[in-house]
Amino acid sequence: MPAALAPFVPSFRYDIADLSSRTDAEIKGKVLTRLIQLALRWIFDDAPIERLRELIALIEQIEDRDTAVAVLESLLRYYVQGTGRVDEPTVRALLQQTSAGDPIMQTFIDRYIEQGRQQGREQGLQQGLQQGEAAVLLRQIERKFGPPTPDIRERVLSADAERLLDWSERILTAETLESVLH
Repeated sequence: MPAALAPFVPSFRYDIADLSSRTDAEIKGKVLTRLIQLALRWIFDDAPIERLRELIALIEQIEDRDTAVAVLESLLRYYVQGTGRVDEPTVRALLQQTSAGDPIMQTFIDRYIEQGRQQGREQGLQQGLQQGEAAVLLRQIERKFGPPTPDIRERVLSADAERLLDWSERILTAETLESVLH
């Protein structure tokens, strides 16, 4: 390669910082820097709830409330969904115990709890609709082909919504139960 092009060739090296060698007191810097380093360091700690409580206390020190809420949301997503070390009911209880006096944090807590309720309602509604579709299909099978066997009943009850819709359409013109459920 010509020397004149060398400065334009990308370098794909990276730096790794080993946080495990530092004590908690040695991790210094602005609140966000400390928060991120400690979150990474503590993710496999034996007491994840206690560590999460300490991280939330650091979040409360962030002056920009929008940033604080965004960091809290990312942190909770990391701990709950990313690692599976903490479950949502425990996080909700922790959030309700901490930051009760801060209106911005309380708004986040309310929003977080409402989001969980909404997801629960949506999942419940979806399950209810799917069970209803399965019940209708089982009734159609019974009317057209006679009582379904326990295996057929289980197959219909465990089918996903799209499959139930396909079967419900096929039963209108099918001559046999096998042609419905293939």
